[in-house]
Amino acid sequence: MKKKKNTDKKITRRTLRLEARVTEQEYTQVAELAKTCGLSMSGYIRRTALGQHPRQRLTNREVEALCSLTDARGDLIRIAAAVKSIQADKRAIYFNDTRFVEQWMRAATQLINRWSQIENYLTE
Repeated sequence: MKKKKNTDKKITRRTLRLEARVTEQEYTQVAELAKTCGLSMSGYIRRTALGQHPRQRLTNREVEALCSLTDARGDLIRIAAAVKSIQADKRAIYFNDTRFVEQWMRAATQLINRWSQIENYLTE
C-alpha cells in the first residue's frame, strides 16, 4: 500500500492592513529598495516593519564574479587534492626540481591574477 504524503500546509492569510502616509520621494525610495531586494512593496514594508533587513539581490555582474570565485576555489581544491595524493617522498622530489617549481609558480600566478581581476571587477 502506498502511504499518502501529508501535503496539507497551513496558508496564512493576511487580512489586516497597515497604512502610512508618505511623500512622493519616500514612496519612490521605498519602491526602489523593494525592487533591488526582489520584493513587492508590501513584502518589503512588512519585513522592515517586523525588524528584518531584506538583502539586495546580486547584480548580474556580481553573480558572474561570484561564479568565477567559485571556479577558482574549485581549482584550488583540485590542486590541493592532487598534491596530497602524491606520496611524500615523490612530492619532495617534485618540489626540489626547479623546473617543476617554476611551472607551479606560473600556474599559481595565473590563479592569483584571476582573483585580482575579479576583485577589481567587483570594486569598479
